[in-house]
Amino acid sequence: MLPQNISVNAKGGVYDSPSLSAYSGQIVSSPTFFAFAKGAGLMGEAGPEAIMPLTRSADGSLGVRAIAPKGLGGRDNTNINVYITDGKTESSSSKGDSEAFGRRFAQAVAQVYYTERDRDLRQGGAINKVIRGR
Repeated sequence: MLPQNISVNAKGGVYDSPSLSAYSGQIVSSPTFFAFAKGAGLMGEAGPEAIMPLTRSADGSLGVRAIAPKGLGGRDNTNINVYITDGKTESSSSKGDSEAFGRRFAQAVAQVYYTERDRDLRQGGAINKVIRGR
């Protein structure tokens, strides 16, 4: 049994600590302790973990932000938003010349989503288990 001041999150967790920030942008592949609050934290206990800084966007959502260098491949960055609602897929793009790519990308994302959803609805799937109360 672990001491009370150690937290293990093999399925993920969000922490803010100066000693943890030293690992920002790295992969930790083995169990590693770091100072946290009045105790210690453990990362890498379940295998490789990415230590990535979180960013809050203008709409308030929190997540990891990836920014490609401007002009990568001779083009400016393009934002593509994909919305899957009521079985319909829509996309929008910040660049007019990228609309076709945005539509194809949205279709690909939707196809992956529908495949995963169907798998989860099948007997023994995650959604099926929740529906059946298991």
